Amino acid sequence: MRWLNILVILLTLFLFYGCTSGPKNKVPYKYRTEAQVKMECEAEIAKNAQSRANAGSDAGNFVLGFVEAMMEDWACDPLK
Repeated sequence: MRWLNILVILLTLFLFYGCTSGPKNKVPYKYRTEAQVKMECEAEIAKNAQSRANAGSDAGNFVLGFVEAMMEDWACDPLK
């Protein structure tokens, strides 16, 4: 039973560190130019400023606001 616990711990550590240390894209503006990123980011910010998610405080508006914030983050990410 002790060996099984050690085996589970080792496999968990192996999977955690093996899956998180993949190659990262560190070249900014690889797929889009700086002007495209700026244009899309400003458009997404302007769209979210006029959103109805800011009008209320129920769960639906919270989820909508969260999704819109994620879309804004993706639009402003130069590595996307």
